[in-house]
Amino acid sequence: MLLQLVFIIIGFALLIWGADLLVNGSSQIAARVGLPDRVIGLTVVAVGTAMPELVVSVVSAVDGHADMAFGNVAGSCMANLLLILGMSAVITRLPLARHTQRFEIPVSVASVLLLMLLSNTGGTLTALEGVILLVVFAAFMGYTVFLGLREGDSGHDELDPETQIHPHELEDEDAEEDEPRGMHVSIALVLIGIVLLKFGADHVVDNSVEIAMALGISERIIGLTVIALGTCLPELVTSVVAAFKGNTDIAVGNVVGSNITNVLLVMGVPALFSPIGYATSYNLDFALLALFSVVLVGFAFVGTKHTMTRREGVFFVFLYVVYIVASAVL
Repeated sequence: MLLQLVFIIIGFALLIWGADLLVNGSSQIAARVGLPDRVIGLTVVAVGTAMPELVVSVVSAVDGHADMAFGNVAGSCMANLLLILGMSAVITRLPLARHTQRFEIPVSVASVLLLMLLSNTGGTLTALEGVILLVVFAAFMGYTVFLGLREGDSGHDELDPETQIHPHELEDEDAEEDEPRGMHVSIALVLIGIVLLKFGADHVVDNSVEIAMALGISERIIGLTVIALGTCLPELVTSVVAAFKGNTDIAVGNVVGSNITNVLLVMGVPALFSPIGYATSYNLDFALLALFSVVLVGFAFVGTKHTMTRREGVFFVFLYVVYIVASAVL
């Protein structure tokens, strides 16, 4: 069992390393395309940090461990919302943008409800239902990028005080000099990151299953706790670092975007490879996820308006501890 634990740790290290390379490479490519930082955080960074969950869920589904696939998504989303966002709010108050309140969080809630509806229809998530999730995901990403490009073209950024030139124009001039080389490096980072994610996921899933079988622990609990916490480490690092740096838009956008990605993409792709059996016990997990997302919106209208305070962050972290203990006991 000690050997399996070592392989799991190695797997998590590969997942984090791979996600880091993938996020860096993807962000560089997106920046060259002209997406604003806020949209890069909501889309590219969110999708990149969700890659460990995606690869683990695909491997779990293909290997016939459906409980682990659903547990990974439910547990990761709960950790993103309660633990990661809560810790970020403890570090610094998190402004909740009106667009996040009115569009992104409602989309997150609707995505969870859609997954529950499809999964409870026949007790299996089929390839067709996976396509539905992916179409909704593509529509969300497309609309978000469209708004981001329009935001980038609106000219709201201030001019450089000394040169009176838009800051991005200065960046573009430097970028043009090494455009071919820079783009090749970015693409290489993405490809290497994907390879590391695959090897990391294999180590985590295979050895977690062996330990669960040896200890008599269900795959559901392993997915909700160990694997979920391990695969959400990229989101944790990204959001906490962003909070320390005061970049609260990335902290919030990364969590909300990652949850939407987890529900739609991370469950949609595995269903294309193999039908995924659904245990009704997950209804409670996903219902709580939707409820806590609504509570997040409620924070914008109580106390400090349009802000998640430190006290509310502590409350979310407390809820996460209660959730994990209850999941292990019940």
